[in-house]
Amino acid sequence: MRAIVRRTVRGTALLCIVAVLACADAHDDVLEVVTSLAAALTEVSGTGNGAGHGNLTQFMAAFSKDMPDYGALEKNVAALLNEGDVSSSIRPLTDSGDDQMYKIDLDWLLEVRSLEQDGPILRRREVVHCELRKEKKHWKIVALKPLDFFAPAKLGQ
Repeated sequence: MRAIVRRTVRGTALLCIVAVLACADAHDDVLEVVTSLAAALTEVSGTGNGAGHGNLTQFMAAFSKDMPDYGALEKNVAALLNEGDVSSSIRPLTDSGDDQMYKIDLDWLLEVRSLEQDGPILRRREVVHCELRKEKKHWKIVALKPLDFFAPAKLGQ
């Protein structure tokens, strides 16, 4: 009888270790996804007047196309990136989840500088809530709030 108990305890301990490692991997993978969002907004390609501002394709690659308001988010971010130079930084506040679903709250700071010389600067800072789901081998954002955080800056108005 003792051997059965030991095997059960060992099996349970092994299962707990595997679960902890899976959650640690999920945490790291999710942080990589949200970090890529901030980097995509900040990316600059080229030089001079032909320089591109931000990488919309990279930004949207983090989202599930099934996410509600996916099209509206894409339209808003495209307009935001066309308005100015975007600086973006995030700091994770809280997170929880497992190897299939994950929630993370981010302290997100956006700064949009007008493309005009001495033009206005818009600063936004807010807690952004993300829900992610593992789709095949990749984490995808399936919910993001508030969406209007990424609305166009309207610097010319």
